[in-house]
Amino acid sequence: MNYFLNFINSGDHFSYVLSSYLIVFFIIFLIFILSNSKTKKLEKEFVNLIKNEEKK
Repeated sequence: MNYFLNFINSGDHFSYVLSSYLIVFFIIFLIFILSNSKTKKLEKEFVNLIKNEEKK
């Protein structure tokens, strides 16, 4: 625990830690946006299929 507290208080590696967190949050945000767009696309296809089935 002391080693971790010394690491946090030192500030030497702050830029590395900050950049790694920014990269991870960017990747998570990108995954969220891509999955959301694919979900909307699939919902539109589903609505079209339902409409085509109702016409028959």
